Amino acid sequence: MISEGVVLEIQKKRNKQPMVFYGVIGYYPFKYGKMLGQRTGIDPIDEIWHDFYQKIANQPRTDHCLIGVSFPGDAPEDYSSYFVGQLSDGTQLSTLIEWTLPARDYIVCSFDTISEQLIINMGKAMRYTRFWLKKNGWIAEDFFPELYRKGNNRVTHVELWIPFKKRREMQGGTE
Repeated sequence: MISEGVVLEIQKKRNKQPMVFYGVIGYYPFKYGKMLGQRTGIDPIDEIWHDFYQKIANQPRTDHCLIGVSFPGDAPEDYSSYFVGQLSDGTQLSTLIEWTLPARDYIVCSFDTISEQLIINMGKAMRYTRFWLKKNGWIAEDFFPELYRKGNNRVTHVELWIPFKKRREMQGGTE
């Protein structure tokens, strides 16, 4: 489907085996966690990515699968935790933190984008995915993984792995 000029593919996928990533955790004001790509100013999530790349600067890169994931974690009040990492290849630095993408069912929204349009297209995909989940009677759970795979030239394949549950019908409406 095409939403706001971005070609999106949405499907249900089962992650049969946990995927282990190693990286860093940072925090960002939760208000910046919504409508990504529509606010100007300093991007606290970009600073977390920068910290990750600094920590692995002298290590072999495994850009074949990177992850950024927002989750409650141990963030201070009014903040969210954000993990940035790379898929484990068994040679991680001891200074990196482990984060595991659990084995379970996900709704996966994927799209290809050029680097310069990544943040804008991510915002478009997130908006449409929220609409799509609601339309289909599902709600997202409390962590939001973004997987990135480098393609040819400046193209990146992005997948939003959304853990979901069925929206419960409540007396007189929905939750």
